[in-house]
Amino acid sequence: MTTSQEFESYVPVYDTVPEEWEAARPFLVETLKKISNAVNVRTIGFYLDEELLSGNAFIPGATIPGNNPGIFRSILRKVVDVGPLVLGANAGVNHGIVFDANFTLIDMWVAGTNSGTLTARVISGNDVVMNATQIVITSPQAFDRAFATIEYIQEI
Repeated sequence: MTTSQEFESYVPVYDTVPEEWEAARPFLVETLKKISNAVNVRTIGFYLDEELLSGNAFIPGATIPGNNPGIFRSILRKVVDVGPLVLGANAGVNHGIVFDANFTLIDMWVAGTNSGTLTARVISGNDVVMNATQIVITSPQAFDRAFATIEYIQEI
C-alpha cells in the first residue's frame, strides 16, 4: 500500500491529526519543527549580483576556544557579470567581496554564452582565478555573455 509519506521530498505530508488536543499538541509541535527544518535547509534559488545566503551549510567550524563547535557555517553566494570574454586571458573583473583572512572559497565557476555561434559552456578549474579584488579568467573561446558564480564562507 502506498502512503503519502512515500511521496514527500522536503516538507512532511500527513493525512490525519489526533482529534484530542492532548495528543494533537505534541504532534503539531513536532510537525511544525519538521516543516521549519525542511524549509530552512533548502538551497535558495536566487542568483543575484549581491552577497546573499545560499541556503547551503558547510561543515561545522573547528573547535577553537570561543568558537561554537558543531554549528554549521552558512555559505554565501554572489554572481558577478564578467562578460564579454575574449579567447585567452582576460582582464580581471572586480568582484566586490571582502576577501581577507576570514574568506574561504567553497565553489566558483563561470558560465559563458556566445549568441553568435550558439555555444555555451562552463569555465572552471585553473582557468578561473580569484584574488583579493578580482576574478581573472582564461577563456577557451569568445563569449558575449558570461557570469561568475562564487560560493564562499566568511569565518567569524
